[in-house]
Amino acid sequence: MARLRVLLPTLPPHTPAGDLFLTGQHRAWSSDPAGWTFRRCGAGAELNVEFPEGTLLGLKVRVRTAHGQVIEEGNAWGGRAPAHTGAVTGDMTLTLDLAGWQDRRQGRDQPPRSAAPREELTLAAPWGEQTVRLWWPAAHPTAALPRVILHDGQNVFDEAASFAGQSWDAAGAAQVLAGEGHPCLIVALSVNEERSRRYVPFPFELNGFQPGADEYLDWIMGTLQPALSARFGNVDAAHTALAGSSFGGLVTLYGGLRDPQGYGTLGVFSPAVWPADFELLRWLQGRTAPDTRVWVDMGDHEADTVTGAAEVVRRTQDLAARLRPAVRNLQFTVGAGHWHDEAAWAARLPGFLRWWLTGLDR
Repeated sequence: MARLRVLLPTLPPHTPAGDLFLTGQHRAWSSDPAGWTFRRCGAGAELNVEFPEGTLLGLKVRVRTAHGQVIEEGNAWGGRAPAHTGAVTGDMTLTLDLAGWQDRRQGRDQPPRSAAPREELTLAAPWGEQTVRLWWPAAHPTAALPRVILHDGQNVFDEAASFAGQSWDAAGAAQVLAGEGHPCLIVALSVNEERSRRYVPFPFELNGFQPGADEYLDWIMGTLQPALSARFGNVDAAHTALAGSSFGGLVTLYGGLRDPQGYGTLGVFSPAVWPADFELLRWLQGRTAPDTRVWVDMGDHEADTVTGAAEVVRRTQDLAARLRPAVRNLQFTVGAGHWHDEAAWAARLPGFLRWWLTGLDR
């Protein structure tokens, strides 16, 4: 076991009184301080713990007040903050800089680093109202632009709406390509706490054994696509892409193989194929999409340990090898030093968009 000193050099102003403790993926994000409480010292705090060498850490700091309220660290504007990450390579000190605490401001005043959508519309859906966030390059006519439909639309554009204060900066990436003569329309579909039901097509614990992916994909084909055509003009399947990460990568791959005539390109980022004991891998048997181009990627830090992350990459390579003869062509990429988070997907999105757009008419 490696000894780890977790150091908080300076606590943010207005840090609540109470038990300051560490949580993370190693604890399934538990809010029980027992065994993980920092010792406050001077302006900061520290905690000494042990981890197996090779552990990949995703960490956050929380406070449990005397009244039992649990408050999580946040950004300087009271919004969510991304997890701290690190690899245990032996006895070491890990310094965590806290920017603030989550509060009623919820990050609404955060200055944008990335462009917001140009337009938002609301469409009726079986689960209620669906927010659709749209962006296109201002210097280009919107009619008949190639379109990419992105899942987890709350994380696609500006940071204020995002899950953890980070976004894919999709508009920034697309604007660069538009400047090179490759414009596109981005269609981002926001999701709420029903993400596991809407994006996972197989029954498992997190969707209450009631999957909703087929309902979601039927809505994309039957309601969203006609609405987009009415607003922006008709675009054929060859110029329509579907993309997402994690469970969004899962529903992208499932949707593209379920409806092979619906999409010309699939962007499968960090696909989470493990639900229902890897049922997707059995479902894929015998399915083809001969006119579809597929991008598959994975970061090399997307597990709890270095060994586990290498196994995830190997399994994703195997998935790509199985798909290759079933589709038009396949691009496989490993993100070096990439974790399972928005920062990694933002780093890989420009490569996917370039590959998609420059290959449309080849």
